[in-house]
Amino acid sequence: MFDDNDLDLSMPPLEVPELKLEFAFRIKILFKDRHFFTGPKGRRAFVQPFGGVVEGPLLNGKVVPLSGADWAQNGQLNAHYMLEADDGTLIYLNNLGYLYRTDGEVTDPKNPLWSKDVPSYFRLTPYFDCPTGPHDWLTRHVVVGTGQRHDDPDHTMFHYWVVR
Repeated sequence: MFDDNDLDLSMPPLEVPELKLEFAFRIKILFKDRHFFTGPKGRRAFVQPFGGVVEGPLLNGKVVPLSGADWAQNGQLNAHYMLEADDGTLIYLNNLGYLYRTDGEVTDPKNPLWSKDVPSYFRLTPYFDCPTGPHDWLTRHVVVGTGQRHDDPDHTMFHYWVVR
């Protein structure tokens, strides 16, 4: 059993190597119909992508229409999509993260479209899966992302960086 007496506090702390972020790609995901309900755990939103574009120095392609959905609840995001790289490779994306307003205002549940002018915290830890090949680097690297909602047309811009 481990207890406080087992800690050797005389050892210097571990040095963390400098982390570097390399911009990888951005995704513009277009949305159409949004669905909402309130349950015992609060308000939940559901929306499917109906298309989109992937572009950047490390990945290019498109969002496969109706291939998944955003599931949001109480500031938490759990979104699943399929991407198709320019070479035809299918890539599964699971976006986990947080999305909430930072201006202290409450979004009207009847008008959930947040424009680019609404201050928000939108941070992601995406996870990928794809066949072994030119894009499997996505399955072996930590990737972080940010997002920004737009309402005309209804879409989200995601930006992703590889942690080096």
